[in-house]
Amino acid sequence: MRRIHREICHEEFIKSLTTGEAPLFREIWRLLLFSAALGIKDGNRRSLNKVDSGKAIPETYFSTPVWRGFLYLIGVSESGDSQCLRNTSGDQDMLVTLFEEYANQGLYLLRTRMETSINHLDDFILLLQETTKPNSNSPVIDDLI
Repeated sequence: MRRIHREICHEEFIKSLTTGEAPLFREIWRLLLFSAALGIKDGNRRSLNKVDSGKAIPETYFSTPVWRGFLYLIGVSESGDSQCLRNTSGDQDMLVTLFEEYANQGLYLLRTRMETSINHLDDFILLLQETTKPNSNSPVIDDLI
């Protein structure tokens, strides 16, 4: 599976959330996973415009057993069938691209929300509360929440 990219425009924001005395996320992969979930909840993907290949991370950094399942769920929900579960390089690339685009959308949403934030933790908690409220536009997801 190819390495996971992110847009260059997010680098300073990512650094602000993953470093310092009390970072919101201990590792970048955790931030990307959360951002992808946020993008999925928003229902939008955003293509990556400019990436730094040197900053791409291998999938092995995603040290959680749910990583592959998360990718497969994204693929099945996008395509409506299970063809993405095949282990061809094209299918794997498509899954990574979907993940990257949802994560990119989530990073834009998170950055927009926290751009004027005085306290990232407080705004992050408010965002979590808002995104876990039932949404009448998404009854299946609401049942899971």
